Amino acid sequence: MSSPPTTTDSAAVAVVDDDPVVRRLMRLWLEQEGYTVREFARGAQALAVEELPHLVCLDLGLEDMPGLHVMEHFLALDADLPVVVVTAERTIETAVNAMRGGAYDFVTKPLDRQRFLLAVARAAERRRLTERVRGLESQLGGRRAMARLIGDSAPMQELGGLIERVLSSDVAVAIFGESGTGKELVARTIHEQGHRSSGPFVAVNCAAIPESLQESELFGHEKGAFTGASARHLGRFEQAQGGTLFLDEVGEMSPATQAALLRTLQERTIRRVGGASDIPVDVRIVCATHRDLEGEVEAARFRQDLFYRLVVYPLQMPALRDRTDDVPALVRHFIEKLGPDVGRTPSRVDPVAIDALMRHAWPGNVRELQNVVHRALLACESDEMKLAHLPPAIRDRALPSVPPPLSERPRSRPPQLPLIPLRELEKRAIRRALDATEGNVSEAARLLGIGRATVYRRLAEMDDGRASNVA
Repeated sequence: MSSPPTTTDSAAVAVVDDDPVVRRLMRLWLEQEGYTVREFARGAQALAVEELPHLVCLDLGLEDMPGLHVMEHFLALDADLPVVVVTAERTIETAVNAMRGGAYDFVTKPLDRQRFLLAVARAAERRRLTERVRGLESQLGGRRAMARLIGDSAPMQELGGLIERVLSSDVAVAIFGESGTGKELVARTIHEQGHRSSGPFVAVNCAAIPESLQESELFGHEKGAFTGASARHLGRFEQAQGGTLFLDEVGEMSPATQAALLRTLQERTIRRVGGASDIPVDVRIVCATHRDLEGEVEAARFRQDLFYRLVVYPLQMPALRDRTDDVPALVRHFIEKLGPDVGRTPSRVDPVAIDALMRHAWPGNVRELQNVVHRALLACESDEMKLAHLPPAIRDRALPSVPPPLSERPRSRPPQLPLIPLRELEKRAIRRALDATEGNVSEAARLLGIGRATVYRRLAEMDDGRASNVA
């Protein structure tokens, strides 16, 4: 169920009352003021709508369920939804209970038109201001979240808005995406823009730790806990105390480590390997993976209970091929970042080179683009990065195709005519010569370059009546 955008002129009002006369009267007054109205005789009908109204006029004495229960359901879906309670009960206790339950205003029956419309107008204005504040907060938060993220494309703007929603809480965030899309950068953004920014940010790549050392790395160990443990070691949880622990490639954890991590998340304590006491920890968990964790759960390679603990708020990183409009900004960012190390920072990039970069599929995503820009900077010796400075795989794809040399082209064979026997060709030639000379054998023999005797011999073999018509 979702809320439509509020318009000042036509706010959507849900009128919930089992008295048809009162319900239609409210609708008449509201529509005269320009509101869009939907009537509901039962609370269950009102709660079944797919799109929430901007405000609700609710009778407390419904037949199918108590009006206060209907209000609780509405406010559970949208805590800022203004509810104007309409009831025949005039006791102060009823009004107090309604206001405590979250009602915005309270009017009694029989309805006074002016009083009723004033309460609705105030509720509509409250809703409009609430959504205006939400919009401004979203814009401001989006800018804050995007401060470290490069790109203004629609996927990145959407990602910035999603990040903003979790900055002020400790909800567990799971970041999904292909390798090279910037999952750790998003994790750092959540930490630096969130309320734990004064604490440490500790990142651990679970795929890079041998299975036998994963628990020691995360939870620490006591001296003598195993061979080579010559001193106490504080694990990543203790190092991240008061801050954020980023578990990269969390899908690579061993089953034993998964079980230990689940216990830590449930109890909010850790126990060092070889230790005897539990140590309270206060960290925010952000994890990331390029794997399909739901598929890993179905394949019994990842614990389902741990999945529900970690994947409370999922974020999907867009692949670079899905946001190629950000390539120019990313190229400029990497030039400024890597230029000082290379010793040159071109001030311009040839549009042809940009076009070639935007055409590339980027299987390695932003990490691959950074590598390409680094290589291009090493090849560039002027103030402009050009197509020639890009790797051949990207450069050649942008160039027009060149036909192969003639010597390498497949030779086209001429069309094959049906073969005619030599004797048949000879007969045809003699016939044409005789036709041309009106049966004069001497002239025909001269035209054909053969003797008269040969012509007579061939005519005898042909036996088609021509031998008697020649001279």
